[in-house]
Parts: sequence; C-alpha cells; structure tokens
Amino acid sequence: MEAEFINLIEDGGVKKRIIQEGQGEIPIDGSRCKILYKGTLDDGTIFDSSLDKERPYKFRIGKDELIKGFDIALKSMKVGEKSELKITSNYGYGNEGNSYKNVPKNANLTYEIELINFKQAKKKKWEMTPEEKHQEAINKRTKGTAFFKQQNYKEAQKIYKKALSYCTLTTEEGNELKASLQLNLSICYYQLEQYKDSIDYAKKALDLKTNQQQKLKALYRKALANIKMAELEEALADLREAFKIDSTNSAVIEELSRVKKLLKESRMKEKEIYSKLFQQKLYDESEIEPKEIEIKEAKSEGSSCCDPNEKIEEENQLKQKDDKKEVQIQEEKCEEREKPKIDNNENNSKIVEESATPV
Repeated sequence: MEAEFINLIEDGGVKKRIIQEGQGEIPIDGSRCKILYKGTLDDGTIFDSSLDKERPYKFRIGKDELIKGFDIALKSMKVGEKSELKITSNYGYGNEGNSYKNVPKNANLTYEIELINFKQAKKKKWEMTPEEKHQEAINKRTKGTAFFKQQNYKEAQKIYKKALSYCTLTTEEGNELKASLQLNLSICYYQLEQYKDSIDYAKKALDLKTNQQQKLKALYRKALANIKMAELEEALADLREAFKIDSTNSAVIEELSRVKKLLKESRMKEKEIYSKLFQQKLYDESEIEPKEIEIKEAKSEGSSCCDPNEKIEEENQLKQKDDKKEVQIQEEKCEEREKPKIDNNENNSKIVEESATPV
C-alpha cells in the first residue's frame, strides 16, 4: 500500500509521499546535499532530471539554487530516502515559469527525489549556543592534538587558539576545558622556544583555579619556561608549589633537584666573580708609584742640557739640602726618645678601630 501525501507546510504548497524510508539525521539550512531527481509537468513531460548525469546533483539548502519547494522538502528527508513531491507554482517557478527548462507560467510540478547524503552545515559562532560552542571547542582540541602528536606545533597552536575562542561556558566543566587548552598552548609555545608566551598561558590556566591536577601541570610548565629564561628563583618557587600538590611526581622531583643544582652553581660563579673583582681593585690601588720617582727621572733626563757651571751649582745645593736633612733626622730621633711611652693596649685598640672602617 502506497503512503499518502503529507503537507510539509500549512498552505499545502509542498506535499511529500515517502517511497523508500531513509535513516539518520536530516539536513538543515546551509547543508550541502547530494541528490538524484526527476521533474515532470502535469501532463507527464520531463522538464529536468539529474538521472542522465554521471554524478549526483549537489544542492545547498537555503541558497536559492533551485526552487523554494526543494529547500522545504529536503529539510524533511533522511539519507537514503526516496520521495515523491507535489509542488505548486508558488514554490516552483511562479507566474514567470522557466523558458530554459520549458516550464510554463503558473505550472504545478511533480518530482521524484532521493537524498544520497549530505554534509551538515556548520553554524556561525554567533549562531551557536554556549553548549554548542563547548562541543566545537572539544572537536578543535582533538584536531589540534593530532597535529601536536605529529610535532607540528605551529599548526597545533593555531587550532588550540581557535578552540579557545569557543570557550564561553562559565561552569566548572567549561573552565576545565579552557584551562586544558591554555596548558596545551603553553607547551606548544615552549616547543617553539617562545618561553614568555608559554609562561603567560600557564599563568592564565592557574588564574582559572580549576582542579589540582591542572594546577600542577601549569606550575610545572611555567617552571620549565622560567628555567629556559634563567629565572631560576621563579622556577624553584613554582616547583615547590607543585611538589606540595604531588610529592610523588617524578617529573617535578627531577626538575626540582636540577634547579637547586643550577642555583648552587650560579651562586658559586657569582661569588667567584665578585672575589676576582675585589682582588683586582686592591691590586690596582697598590700599583700607584711615588711622584718622587717621576721627578728624579725628569731631572736625570734634563741634566745633559744644563750649563756645566749650573750643574756644579745644582750639586752644591743638593749637598746642602742633604746636610740639612741629616740634621733634621737626628733632631727627630732625640725628640722621639724624650716622648713618654704609649700603652700597648691603647695601640691595639686603635688598630681594631681602623680595621673595622668600611673600604
């Protein structure tokens, strides 16, 4: 027994009778459908058909590619379904007809149509509900992870960023997905040697305050990037926080040990550098020569240019000066013997005070 025609719209302008049942989902506006069809007029004349073509006809719903009745009918069909359609002129070629296909004005149309398959149209981001965006973010994360496993970090990073733009849910589940994508971006940027961006995304994941496991990952990845940037104190603090969360995590324990070793080596080098600088300063100060040497050298260089008489006079003057100096020395010795002896304790006290003065 043949199925009866059913109205697909209230005014009865498009009717459908199922010849062969289909299965699965139905297409929506924007879906690209592959169909087989044959169109006839009331007198049985075939005016259009895809059956004589090698490939199924590709038809996008909602783009006015054929007649309005097709859009209405296909949005009621499942994959594999065959149906007969009755379409009035209002939903066909109207009061103008179609001279190219030999369809007269105000003609009613009959079609046999089969939906081979379709590709579901994707909604625009602004058309999606928060739940639909959440699912799209998950789909993109899966795609990004596939590129990451292939070590194509640049492509993975691009897809993770797109996925992140779909994260609008503020629920616990939504925040965990967002943190997951930020952690993935952190490790992508680390692999691309863009350590500042790696740290920034790890910080964003921490700010979401999701579960402890994600917090541990964020601290660990932030620490790795800080090590690369020689920010060892920051890395040490991050790893200690991670260790508090999970003291059995082998990766955290290994990096914690490594950072402590690096810090120790760094401090030893700093001490060595400062020590050398201090010794160099003392050495430079001790190399200052007395001015008397320069004066004597200057005099010896200029003596050959002097007049002989002037040279004799100069020698007499020097001899007189030496005699006076000898007398002065003898006087000072006498005065020294006459001075009262200073207590040894007082001398020691003075040495201690001088040695405590900053250099």
